Amino acid sequence: MNKNMTISMRVNEGSAFSLVSKAVETLNRSVEPVRKYYSDVLERPIDRRQMWHLLHAQVAFMMVAFPVECPLLLRAVFAAWFVVSVKMCRQALRSDK
Repeated sequence: MNKNMTISMRVNEGSAFSLVSKAVETLNRSVEPVRKYYSDVLERPIDRRQMWHLLHAQVAFMMVAFPVECPLLLRAVFAAWFVVSVKMCRQALRSDK
C-alpha cells in the first residue's frame, strides 16, 4: 500500500499585489499636498518625479547645512551628494519645458 499523499495549497496571488498597490496609492495620496505646495511656490505645474528630485535636494542640503560632529570626509561626501542632487533636480525641472 502506498503512503503517498498530495496536499494542494491555493496561493492567493492577488493579495500580495493588492497590498503593494494599496501601499503605493497611500504613499501617492500622502505626497500629493507636497507636490501641490511645490507647484504653488514655483508657480508652474510640478509632477511627482520632479517633486521627488526637489525633496532629494532638500534632504541633501539638510545633511550639509546641519551636520552633527562628524568627520571631515563624511561632510565632503554630503557636500558631493548635495551637488549631484541639485544637478539632477535642475535637469528634471528643465525637462518639463
